[in-house]
Amino acid sequence: MEYALYILRTGRLADYRQSVYIPLLAKPSPRALDDKPGPLMDRVDDFLAGDGQVMLVLGDSGAGKSTFGRHLEHQLWQEYQPGSRIPLFISLSVLDRPHKDLVAEYLKRVDFPEDLIWELKQRRQLLLICDGYDEGQLTCNLHTTNLFSQSRQWDVKLLITCRTQYLGPDYHDRFVPMAAGRYHQFANNLFHEAVIAPFSEDQIEMHLEKSLQLEARTFVKKDFKARLSIIPDLLDLGKNPFILTVVLEALSYVFQEKSDLSSLCVSRLELYETFVQHWLAANKRRLQNLRLNKCNRAALEALLDDGFQRNGTRYHRELAMAIFQEQGGQPDIDYSHMQDSQTWKARYFGTDPIKCLLRDSSLLIRAGNQYHFVNQSVLAYFFSCAIWEFVTQASDFGPQADSDPDGALFSIGDHPLSRRNLNLEPSVIRFLAERVQKQPAFKQHLFALIELSKSDTQATQAAANATTVLIRAGVRFHDTDSQWIRMPEVGFLSAQLKSAHFRRTAFMCANFSKAWLEQMEIGEVLGEKIRLGGLPKRTALPTLVNLHIPVVKLFHTLFAPRPIRIAYSPRSSHQQSPDNLVEIGRLSGIK
Repeated sequence: MEYALYILRTGRLADYRQSVYIPLLAKPSPRALDDKPGPLMDRVDDFLAGDGQVMLVLGDSGAGKSTFGRHLEHQLWQEYQPGSRIPLFISLSVLDRPHKDLVAEYLKRVDFPEDLIWELKQRRQLLLICDGYDEGQLTCNLHTTNLFSQSRQWDVKLLITCRTQYLGPDYHDRFVPMAAGRYHQFANNLFHEAVIAPFSEDQIEMHLEKSLQLEARTFVKKDFKARLSIIPDLLDLGKNPFILTVVLEALSYVFQEKSDLSSLCVSRLELYETFVQHWLAANKRRLQNLRLNKCNRAALEALLDDGFQRNGTRYHRELAMAIFQEQGGQPDIDYSHMQDSQTWKARYFGTDPIKCLLRDSSLLIRAGNQYHFVNQSVLAYFFSCAIWEFVTQASDFGPQADSDPDGALFSIGDHPLSRRNLNLEPSVIRFLAERVQKQPAFKQHLFALIELSKSDTQATQAAANATTVLIRAGVRFHDTDSQWIRMPEVGFLSAQLKSAHFRRTAFMCANFSKAWLEQMEIGEVLGEKIRLGGLPKRTALPTLVNLHIPVVKLFHTLFAPRPIRIAYSPRSSHQQSPDNLVEIGRLSGIK
């Protein structure tokens, strides 16, 4: 027996290939409010030393569950002494009957002598590290169906890993052991649970250092981390170990062995595009290696034939658009198949095999019946992609009433930029601004939206969003004539508006703070609030002529140690007082 175990141990130690391992942190349950998770290995040691029979380790996709399981087996085999508990790491997705003959089937697969299996069952204790309960597409209680820890059966401790996305709110029945000698009563005292916590900054540092040591690269950790840090939300994505690995692969692909990262100009949009493609490619390989049932295998083949990554991107893009259209950008989606099977949510979270596989490969996190993207920046990225996709499919503006069925014409009311004020979504604006710099056609489309607002009142919100995006992209409005434009709310923050003309323009609200306003003219403006403040040094102030504004607030700090606040409120917008306008100009230095 010990010789057979020696052969098994030697093979398992030789097969261990985990070059980068970062100790994981965990909290005791999904609902725990513990702000300081403790080491996962400590919780496992307590489980092994106590009377517990089943431990469930939960984590998001890519949280490091499989890596931890292999590391645990490797460590226990290194510490193994004859007669002690035997560790077995078992991938549930490769077994045919894990619900009935889990241990024997695995031992036969690793060529353990069949004549010794019965002796092992009767005389030895085992730790089964069962990885991928979700990938095995299981719904049963493995401890109960295998009759573990009962008389004349296997004496085991069972550690099971599973993705949180796979389980609904009532999942404990699938894992808690049954109480001995009691009819359908659970032994909760024999059940342990842990939920892997996101990487901390120290863990990210450790991962970067170990990963870059393995690569033949000329750049160092501080350069790589600096590049991660200057891209908003990218470092936050690195709190997931697998996503951090994919981000590093994406950065390496973009940098292409460049030695001086500081001289490279890599856009946030480019990195997210590369990251998403790497993520989908990795999940495609994962699904291809799984033992899928006939229905899911046929669905996967259909996705592969049509382009798995293309369909995965479309799934994310359309879901992001639906979140903004149906929920006003609220990122959390509550879905219950019994209640929501006839709603828009069923298109993304229903039981259709293709949608299930795409959701299984998506950048979504599940907690009970609630789903959301792994990070708000990922939602913003895919929503910006949905806007760009809409623009590429709609070549021209159509009439308001009906659109061309072929998609050549579209109603401006259907435009994604018409449905929401993007000043509330700065991350989306950043992605769209980089799209402007990358795609000249998008820049032309945004200018067309601004021009359309002169003749179509339904284009006002789209025009305001288009202006905000163009300004964020650094597009100069020098010497432009913007007469008759209608915009509800525009942020001209840091805009280049030298010699621009905003005559007969309708603003509900406009903020010109830190904008370059030299020789700009604002005339006959209709609106409620205009702000001028924090102007660049040595900038001549704009000329304001014949303002039709119920309330004008001017904040100007160029000639005063602290802001001057002036409010002009005539009796009505049609009864202007030239004297009051002169007084405003005299007090604030406006010519």
